[in-house]
Amino acid sequence: MTLKPPAGPRTAEDIAVAELRAAIVRGDLPPGAAVRQDATAREFGLSVIPLREALKTLTAEGLISHRPQQGYVVTELDPAELDGVYRVRELLEGEAERAGVQRVNPSKLAAMQASMQAQQEAARAGDAVGVITHNRSFHFGLFDLCGNALLHRYVRQTWDALDPHYAAFYRCTLIVGDTSRTDQIHGEHRSIVDALAVRDLDKAIGLLTEHRRTGHDSFNTFVRGRVSPANGVTML
Repeated sequence: MTLKPPAGPRTAEDIAVAELRAAIVRGDLPPGAAVRQDATAREFGLSVIPLREALKTLTAEGLISHRPQQGYVVTELDPAELDGVYRVRELLEGEAERAGVQRVNPSKLAAMQASMQAQQEAARAGDAVGVITHNRSFHFGLFDLCGNALLHRYVRQTWDALDPHYAAFYRCTLIVGDTSRTDQIHGEHRSIVDALAVRDLDKAIGLLTEHRRTGHDSFNTFVRGRVSPANGVTML
């Protein structure tokens, strides 16, 4: 017997979680920003109770932190924490990718290609949220095929933890028209898709590993300097 999640409208807590995530990725709530519960609940059209529960959910996932005497804030990462997140990603994603590449079919490959192209178009339009969203769709095209729900959930949580910092990075670079990193990503994605298309799975895994490492290096430079590599804009 296959159990399916119950259908029905989202709860107020679900809405609050989704709205908070969206505000963080858009940059409305950048890393280090305080989340004022009363004001935020009013803005979302909700009571404080579901918002408070949503904050607890996002705190458990690492996207929000709770500070004594200050309350809830969007999590900031220091360089050591960033290195730790990427180390966990290397372990978890490598496992998910090795399983996922075995199950790639033409339909999934076409979806990954569409995400790759949409990300490039978003970069050219200066749309940081679009870049993040389509990049995530590209990679989860493989993660979704891993066949391990627990592994998939942990991978998603590591991505969620970095979303606000990616948003800051892309806002700082794309606002001045610097697409050097997104152009690099596009080229790396294309190579990955090409390897998958001819079923060269070992090459695809190697390219995915290198892609993750170049991303770490680029993002690490940004976080350590707290400035944009493009123009010295302080991280928002």
